[in-house]
Amino acid sequence: MKEVHMICNAHLDPIWQWEWEEGAAAALSTFRAAADLCDEFAYVFCHNEVTLYKYIEEYAPALFERIKKLVRAGKWHIMGGWYLQPDCNMPTGESFIRQIAMGHRYFREKFGVEPTTAINFDPFGHTAGLPQIMKKCGQDSYIICRPGNDPIPNDQFVWEGLDGSRVKVDAAPSYNSPLGGAAKNIEAKADRSDHDTVCVLWGVGNHGGGPSRKDLADIEELKKEGKFELIHSTPEYFFGKIDPQIVHKKSLRTVMPGCYTTMVRIKQKHAELENAIYTTETMCSVAAQRGLIAYPEKDLDEAVEDLLNAEFHDILPGSSVRAGEDNGIRLLEHGLLLCSRLRARAYFAMSAAEPKAKEGEYPILVFNPHPYLWETEIICEFSLADQNWNEDNIAHFTVLDADGNPVPWQMVKEESNLNLDWRKRLVIRGKLAPLAVSRFSVYVTFAPKEKPAAFDSKKIVLDIPGKYAEIDRTTGLLTSYRLNGKEYVLGSGAFLPVMYEDNADPWGMGAFQLQGMGRNPKPFTLEAEPAGMFSGMKPVQIIEDGDIYLGVEAFFVCEHTRIRVEYDIYKTSPCIDVKVDVSAGDANRMIKLEIPSAIPGAYVGQTAFGTEPLYEDGRECIAQRFVAVQGEDDCLAIFNRGTYASSFRDGVISLSLMRTATYCAHPIMERPLLPEGRFIKKIDMGERNFAFRMTAAPIDALERLADEFNRPPYAYNVFPVENDAVIPAFSLSVDDENITLVTMKKQYGKENTYVIRLLSNSAEEKTAALTVGGTSLPLNFGKYEAKTVLYDGKTLTESPAFLI
Repeated sequence: MKEVHMICNAHLDPIWQWEWEEGAAAALSTFRAAADLCDEFAYVFCHNEVTLYKYIEEYAPALFERIKKLVRAGKWHIMGGWYLQPDCNMPTGESFIRQIAMGHRYFREKFGVEPTTAINFDPFGHTAGLPQIMKKCGQDSYIICRPGNDPIPNDQFVWEGLDGSRVKVDAAPSYNSPLGGAAKNIEAKADRSDHDTVCVLWGVGNHGGGPSRKDLADIEELKKEGKFELIHSTPEYFFGKIDPQIVHKKSLRTVMPGCYTTMVRIKQKHAELENAIYTTETMCSVAAQRGLIAYPEKDLDEAVEDLLNAEFHDILPGSSVRAGEDNGIRLLEHGLLLCSRLRARAYFAMSAAEPKAKEGEYPILVFNPHPYLWETEIICEFSLADQNWNEDNIAHFTVLDADGNPVPWQMVKEESNLNLDWRKRLVIRGKLAPLAVSRFSVYVTFAPKEKPAAFDSKKIVLDIPGKYAEIDRTTGLLTSYRLNGKEYVLGSGAFLPVMYEDNADPWGMGAFQLQGMGRNPKPFTLEAEPAGMFSGMKPVQIIEDGDIYLGVEAFFVCEHTRIRVEYDIYKTSPCIDVKVDVSAGDANRMIKLEIPSAIPGAYVGQTAFGTEPLYEDGRECIAQRFVAVQGEDDCLAIFNRGTYASSFRDGVISLSLMRTATYCAHPIMERPLLPEGRFIKKIDMGERNFAFRMTAAPIDALERLADEFNRPPYAYNVFPVENDAVIPAFSLSVDDENITLVTMKKQYGKENTYVIRLLSNSAEEKTAALTVGGTSLPLNFGKYEAKTVLYDGKTLTESPAFLI
């Protein structure tokens, strides 16, 4: 007889077509009804997500205590154990760790349980980085409902992650059942399964509901028929009864590919907050280790909770109503505000260890968030001691490092627009000590303005030893990018904006969209006489030229949309930074940025704790901080700050910038997507801004380079206050710079122990030594392995688990 494990649940989206308050109300009514039915029927109610339990704890404390008793009695099962059901492609590996570990922490403290089966019914695909993370967070199995449109071997299988970790997976056909129709739904699902032991999810969703009296009574009648052995079960009990042998070794994609581009502000701020949190944790850890501050555990936890809530699978993917977008931005901005205050606390505390400024010195104090000596560009704004009203002689600078050696510098346009020699934005190239504050000294003199360099009328060229770059004035495109004589882009030109016809659906649910987002591509053209917000500009113009970089901007137009592309071509490194400003004036469009690669190779991208192959047939891809064409010797790599989607065909990388879809326009059968005869607000209309970096490098260096682009130096002009106290030093380093420091933080619940997370984003095994103070620990990394090391002020200990 077929054994059917019935998992009763009530899938609840805290935000989707409603605001969070309505989601909280739905949780209150659903949990109360489920608890009442636990007193009447012999069934088990299963539910996950810390966010919803926190609503009950705060708004219905008596019900919360009642649920505790039901958990102890085995009538209510805490399943999943994550903070909530996040998007399962865009968060970094560390963010997934926080989703699980902070969820487990809450359920352990409140209910005394730590679920071993992960639950993500509704997210739109799942990264192959998850098995390692689940295993090292104490979970061995996973229930999903959207395995992707790529084929899976079976609905019960073993999922092997990029590092070789394995978890059992059940891909359920759906997470709910119609009100009053649970018994028929359970029977139909069980009949369709080829397995002797079956998991069936049931209960009313999406806006709450769960079980009903009729459903439970009907299930009792179905039991009496004896067709199946029906068990009111839990995910852990079900997985204990199955032993799948079929192995799947890829990410589970692609589902609803449009959502990886929709609501770009949420995605960009999500990436910004991730980087801010892990940089802030590291800075605060260093300052605390030096005895300068108390580690701000409570405030940092609050910022992490903001991040985790914003990663919900209808916020981060951009599939909610506008109120959901607003809520997500509020969460992310609040987390960013907390981090900015905490970073400043740590930074100014560390700056106090510096000696007072010398006469005429403007000290620039720079914190390096990476565990290796880093030579890089450093940006700092500051004000001259007095306003200079002399138009003939303007400020010039001498910049020295801590040893008194001159370093390259360049003055560029400051944020302010006062036409006065006073506010300054300085870019310098210097070496930064690992996880420490380095000092540069700026001295001011006044001299006549320098004349700008002359360039060919048809092209703008940077030709220096080891690097050649060329921009065509007639197209505004980068037509050559050579490093050490090797060409990386085709002469047709890179960074061409292209507009595609799209539809109003923010998810991209159409069958045609699974083959490629957008139709009928139309390239933007260089605007002969820029108008609108770019009025008065030349089509292509040089905006910066100095010892650090050559800055060029070009202006493009297509239909009612205008785009500015800025190229910052560095003279001190192989990189080119590209900033893109879009003024979107057309609805139901998708905009991509094309880079034709001159090197043949596979298309790859970063995922959570790994790098994986991406589609090469024009289908929409999902990656995190970089995509790259992997050649024989090195890669043409494009780094980003919160641009997750792209496509690749015939050697052309197409970065997906934005979609002007409609809020929560959900396809339903053959009905019109939108109400007719009224204006409906569109997503991402108006100005949106993007940032990219292009370089060529070995594949094992891409994780580090992406980190450097997203976690730049923290630099300000600070005049240290005199301090006679002896401030102890702190040092942390890794002897392989391509082993990246994910974060360093105080371990929760431990007074003097710190968690150090390291990542080897390489397909090859590696050995590296971590050194903290005078203590070293050799570490053996498997492929794509992240490791946790505990430091108690004296000893280093490797932990097999992902602790926080």
